[in-house]
Amino acid sequence: MKIINLKGFFVFILFCLLHKIALSGNLSSVDSLLKVLANTKEDTIRLKTYLSLCEINEPEDNLKYAEPALQLADRLLSQTNNDKQRKDIIDYKAKAYKFLGYYYEDIHDSVKEFFCYQKVLYMYREAKDDEGVVNAILKISRYYSDQGNIPIAIEYFQKGLKLAQLSKDKKIIADCYLNIATFYYKQSEFSQAIVNCQRGLSIYKELKDTLRIARIINYMSVMYRSMHDFKNALACMQEAMTLFTRIKNEEETYIIYNYYGLEYLDNNNYKKALENFKIALTMFEKTHNTNVVQGILGNIGDTYRKQGDIENALKYHYKALEVAKTRGDATMGFQFYRLAKDYFMAKDYGKAKLFTNKFLAVNKEIDAIDWISDAKLMLVHIDSLTGNYKDAFLHYQEYILHRDKMKNEDVRKAVIKEKFQAEYDEQKTREMLMQNKKDAIAQQQLQKQKLIRNTFIVGSILLLLVIVLLINRNQLKHKIAMEKMRNRLSRDLHDDIGSTLSSINILSRTAQTNLHHTGDEKTKSSLEKINERSQRLLDNMSDIIWNINPANDTIEEVMSRMREYATTILEAKNIDYVFNFPKEIMDCRLNMEVKNNMYLIFKEAVNNLSKYSGCTIAKLSLTFDEKNIHIKIEDNGKGFNDDETKHRGGLNNMQHRAEEIKGTIKINSVIERGTEIELTMPRYC
Repeated sequence: MKIINLKGFFVFILFCLLHKIALSGNLSSVDSLLKVLANTKEDTIRLKTYLSLCEINEPEDNLKYAEPALQLADRLLSQTNNDKQRKDIIDYKAKAYKFLGYYYEDIHDSVKEFFCYQKVLYMYREAKDDEGVVNAILKISRYYSDQGNIPIAIEYFQKGLKLAQLSKDKKIIADCYLNIATFYYKQSEFSQAIVNCQRGLSIYKELKDTLRIARIINYMSVMYRSMHDFKNALACMQEAMTLFTRIKNEEETYIIYNYYGLEYLDNNNYKKALENFKIALTMFEKTHNTNVVQGILGNIGDTYRKQGDIENALKYHYKALEVAKTRGDATMGFQFYRLAKDYFMAKDYGKAKLFTNKFLAVNKEIDAIDWISDAKLMLVHIDSLTGNYKDAFLHYQEYILHRDKMKNEDVRKAVIKEKFQAEYDEQKTREMLMQNKKDAIAQQQLQKQKLIRNTFIVGSILLLLVIVLLINRNQLKHKIAMEKMRNRLSRDLHDDIGSTLSSINILSRTAQTNLHHTGDEKTKSSLEKINERSQRLLDNMSDIIWNINPANDTIEEVMSRMREYATTILEAKNIDYVFNFPKEIMDCRLNMEVKNNMYLIFKEAVNNLSKYSGCTIAKLSLTFDEKNIHIKIEDNGKGFNDDETKHRGGLNNMQHRAEEIKGTIKINSVIERGTEIELTMPRYC
């Protein structure tokens, strides 16, 4: 029992140290805050000042600051209807109840402590503060844990963890795991404690919070020490010390030396234990951290006693007692017990009995049955050795009474635990049956929703397919109708306008022949113009009819038309020519606009070549690549200057036609060396 309490004492020291460091920063000193209270009448400022005083003082001082803070908060709430202001004040009120809870926890009034945290939970819920709600739930769960109501405690821990996970705040989730770890540690379920520590540790590693990583690893060293796992305890302490050193956190670096000392003391390595205790003591005496100093002084005294050096043991235990007196806390009784053990070992039974009685008195005040039992047993040994058998017998009876009381208390707690467990299991069974019923209903609704959803999806897909088919059908009908119209237009133009133009051309030639014999030159000239223009119109009409006809949309028909036109023009001018057209049949159809512009650009280029170049050789090419069609017309004629192109309407028309089909025209001409015209257009097929 003594070993468990000793370890618990040092865990408490660690908790106090961590809490103190967490609150350190830019807070005002106590004197400065008290001056603020004395010099201001503004309620909000006074409320914040009271809470700041609670933060920087020990829990035992919280009552005189938290209660007036609550009164101010109630007054401010009654004076405002502003939602934001009310939320802030509720948050302040929750903090005041939290500090009040710390006070009742410190004086071991668990009922009032529980009441305060219920209030905190209510306030934080009203303020919609997720972190505050989770922390209050964890405090309540620890209350149930301390009362031996383990099932309810676990339920609250799980509730807190679930709320933390819903908030998606990783820091809150990590803190939940650490609280659960502390719960399991108190239940001596060290493996579960370490598992939950590691869960919290992994989150803080993800957050890259080195300070908290170091603290958790240091806490794990305490757990390994409780498991008597010396190797892992030392490894954790070394890793924590490295991290604290890296972030220059001296106070928490040196507390680890104290833990090193405890580890070596447990393993009877007194030399190493003293070395580490004294390193820690040097640091904490500088910082005036009396809570830790008295613990380290006591550890040094214990080490000397185990070595048989009673003189030094007494020296350090008296120092620890003096520090405890300045604090006026319950640890003073623990120092009495240490001195009693020192004097008992030195066979100074008078002083041993004196300090044992002081130790007994302190523990009777707080009704610490286990320590009362130990004190009584010590008195039995002292009275027996001094021949005071009557008192020894009385003390032994009281020892048995308290020992049995402890056993009865353990039995009572076990019975309560069993009772709560049975009720908890029954409640869980009812909840499970209700949940199964809800799950079955939910599954039916889900299946129904899936059926509706799948029906909707299938219907939507079918509707989409019908729409696509209708669109394709309409497009196909439109395409067929357009081709029919183009065929009809081609026939009509050929049959009506074409035949009429042909008859005009024939009649003009006949009239021209007849006039050749009469000699009327003016009439003859007019007929020649009619003949020339009707022939030109007939040629253009031929191109239009060819372009409109859908049968001529293939690339082969376009190339055939190009060959036919170029051959007729170039042979009439006695120009040698070479065609570089694809020989393989290509599956390529062009729309009417692309086909027309492409052919007319080629026609214009060949026409200009025959009229103006004065060449003897021409080369005409049509090639394909993955993206484009290239048409190139080259000659070895006289060429022209770039300035001349600006004044030629035919070349400008070619440029405009190329732009219409998203193509480009490049003209490269060198005087006396020839001209090269290249059309590059997208490959539409």
